Amino acid sequence: MDTLRSIVVATDFSQDARLAAMRAVALAAEFGVDDLRLVHVVEAPWLGMLQQWLGAGEDSRGGLVRDAERSMAQLVAAIEAEAGRRPGSEVVVGKLLDAVIEAAARCDLLVVGARGEHPVRDFAVGTTGERLLRKRRGPMLVVRGDPAQPYRRVLAALDFSPHAAPVLAQAAAIAPAAQIEALHAFEVPFESKLRFAGVADDEIHRLRQHARTQAVDGVSRLVGEAGVDAGCVRRRVEHGYPPRVIVDAAREAGADLIVIGKHGESVVEDLLLGSVTLHVLGEARCDVLVVSAGQSSNGSPT
Repeated sequence: MDTLRSIVVATDFSQDARLAAMRAVALAAEFGVDDLRLVHVVEAPWLGMLQQWLGAGEDSRGGLVRDAERSMAQLVAAIEAEAGRRPGSEVVVGKLLDAVIEAAARCDLLVVGARGEHPVRDFAVGTTGERLLRKRRGPMLVVRGDPAQPYRRVLAALDFSPHAAPVLAQAAAIAPAAQIEALHAFEVPFESKLRFAGVADDEIHRLRQHARTQAVDGVSRLVGEAGVDAGCVRRRVEHGYPPRVIVDAAREAGADLIVIGKHGESVVEDLLLGSVTLHVLGEARCDVLVVSAGQSSNGSPT
C-alpha cells in the first residue's frame, strides 16, 4: 500500500504465524514501512487458573512470560537471519482478543496466521477468530500462502454494499503490480421459493438475466468509483451462492490473495452478511485481506 505506515503481527509462534510474520516483513520492505511489530499474548486468565490448580506463585507466571520472551527472541533472530530485517517485538499479558485489538488499534494493517497451535486461538473460523474479525476496525490480513513473492493475482470479491469500493481500492493498493479480478456473485432473490411456487423456468431465466445485467453495470460503476486503473482490472460476474463462487473463482484463477469486505457492523449484518466473509476465510487456500467499510487505502477511517 502506498500509504502503509505500520504493521502489527499477532504471533503464537506456530508455523502459520511464522508465515504471517514473513509476509509482513515482505510487505514492510515493499512499501518502506519502518514500524513493524510482532506481538505475542500470554493469556492472564489461563495463568491464574494454573496458579490456582498447582498452588504456584508469581514465579510460574513469570516463567511463562520468560518462555514467551525467549520464543519471541528466537523468532526475531530467525527473521533477521532470513530477511535481513529486525522487527520490533512485544510480549504482553492479558486476554488474547483484547490484547491483540489494543496492540493493533493504531496500526494500518494487522497480520495473522490462518491457524494457531490451539483451536481456541484459530484465526480463521473459530470463536476467537470470529470475534477478532468483528472487533477489528482496520484491515486484517490472514496469511496461508508462501510469502516469498509479492501478490500477483488478486481476487476482489464485490457486493454492492458500502464495503465494495474500499475492497477494490485496497486490492489495488496492497498489490500494485497484480492483475485484479473484480468478482460479483449474484443470486435471484427467492429463486428457490419461486420454483416451489411453480414459476416457469423461462421467467426465472429472465430474472437471472436481468440480475446479471444489473451486476455487470454495478461492477463497472464500482471500478470507476474506486479510482483504480481500469486496465488492470478484469471484471467477472457469476451466478451462484457467493461464498462458494468466490472460493472456486480464486482457485480457478490461481489467486494468491482474496480481498473481501468485513460486513458485520450491526448484529443483523453479523448474522446475514458476515457469514460470507467467514465462509471464505474458512475455505480459501490463499491469503485473505478483510476490509471494513469507510476505510481509505491505508486502513484509516474516511
